[in-house]
Amino acid sequence: MFKKIFLGLIVLSTGFFLSGCSLKKTPAALQINATPAASIFIDGKLLGKTPYQGSDWKAGEVSVKLIPDSVTTPLASWEGKIKLTSGVLTLIVRDFAVTDNESSVQILTLEKIKDKKSGSLSVISDPDGSLITIDGEAKGFAPLSLDQVSAGDHDITIAKEGYMEKTARAKTITGFKLIVNVKLAQKPETRPSVISGTPIPTPKTSKVTPTTSPSVTGVPGQTQVLIKETPTGWLRVRMEPSTTATEAAKVNPGEKFTFLDEQSGWLKIEYESGKEGWVSGQYATKI
Repeated sequence: MFKKIFLGLIVLSTGFFLSGCSLKKTPAALQINATPAASIFIDGKLLGKTPYQGSDWKAGEVSVKLIPDSVTTPLASWEGKIKLTSGVLTLIVRDFAVTDNESSVQILTLEKIKDKKSGSLSVISDPDGSLITIDGEAKGFAPLSLDQVSAGDHDITIAKEGYMEKTARAKTITGFKLIVNVKLAQKPETRPSVISGTPIPTPKTSKVTPTTSPSVTGVPGQTQVLIKETPTGWLRVRMEPSTTATEAAKVNPGEKFTFLDEQSGWLKIEYESGKEGWVSGQYATKI
């Protein structure tokens, strides 16, 4: 029988429940749920449809893509790289919406730590700077890491102004770090308004005051990416277009970089000469 850290899932209106038990070195397991149902592609191959649970996966990194079933209104698909761990069930929950910004995804998993007498917790959010509340007590802003977390059930709430709040009820286990990675759904009313009208010409007598230009990487005339203001004062550059991908660098608001590609709400830039990465389109725009 497949023995592992068991992660049971009950989907609720506000979150989900996660529990664990003993560990023995075994294959990895993967569970995927989506609303509405979606087709699952692993490393480019069609696996089936959600809901899905498999317990014979080889540990390592896999590429997961979810394409929602056809509906009247097209919905934004999701893809990301997930690390599967021996003896651990990794959980993915996706709520689709018309745009990626209005969609949400939660990824929960466990990771071994050296301290065998206590557990730990790591919460990562998109956007950065989300307020993390544990058992009703504010603990700080994401990304957040807490050591020596008591084993047992905890309510973990991720909240950010302008986004739909998410709450996970999860069990921490001694000897393991519980990793909660959440992309919050942006509230529809927070989308930028489109202003229509006739442009007003600048009077001939007006003068333009010179300003200091932000730093620019790239060749003049090419499409560029402008980094917008962020809650943290900086923006992560990731190796892949996913909040779970490895961080490659940090860039600052006002900086401009050469645009290379676009995928699922992410923009690919050359952040240094010869170095490429992805930034969230929520905090960057093409110019």
